[in-house]
Amino acid sequence: MQELPGYETGKVDTVKQLLKVLYGLKQARCKWYDVLHMAITDLGFWVTGADPEVFIACIKKHMLVLAVHINNCVMTGSSPKLITVYKGKLHKRYALTDLGPVSWLLSIQVTHDHKTWAISLLQEAYIKTIITHFALADAKLYSMPMVPSASYSKSDSPALANDAVWMCKVPYCEAIGSLMYTSVATQISHLQSPHSHSS
Repeated sequence: MQELPGYETGKVDTVKQLLKVLYGLKQARCKWYDVLHMAITDLGFWVTGADPEVFIACIKKHMLVLAVHINNCVMTGSSPKLITVYKGKLHKRYALTDLGPVSWLLSIQVTHDHKTWAISLLQEAYIKTIITHFALADAKLYSMPMVPSASYSKSDSPALANDAVWMCKVPYCEAIGSLMYTSVATQISHLQSPHSHSS
């Protein structure tokens, strides 16, 4: 870590103590969660046992659910009025940008069908972005990202400069991570509305 302008000591073996977490550090997300957790629980929410980033509050006969991912939040509940009230309470503590009803969240498109009480999570746009970014438009279908019996060595590296340049456009680890996100972020499921009838 470089010394900040105006705070140079000129010494090589110096230790710095951060009084405030810097954005981008590994510890920043954990520290932010601790601060946000304290603020949210002060408002009467409690964290669920299934997911530490999902908070629930019961106010009289109504329930509020707050899902948090770093600095992205989604709130839902049984009372639109209470949602507005608690958005205001959070806004007093942190400067929030209210984007209205959720339509996009973490590269996932969210659609609502009010007639059937259905919510759909779509990743089509995100998948198309991955395909374009990693030049996978001509990739063949396969059940897993890598052939189990494959064994590669340095001799398999591209011999031609053009091939090496092309391979650099598709960083394997980053591509697999992006594809894994699509597989774990949403799952195919069917939820019935309380007003629907099964036959």
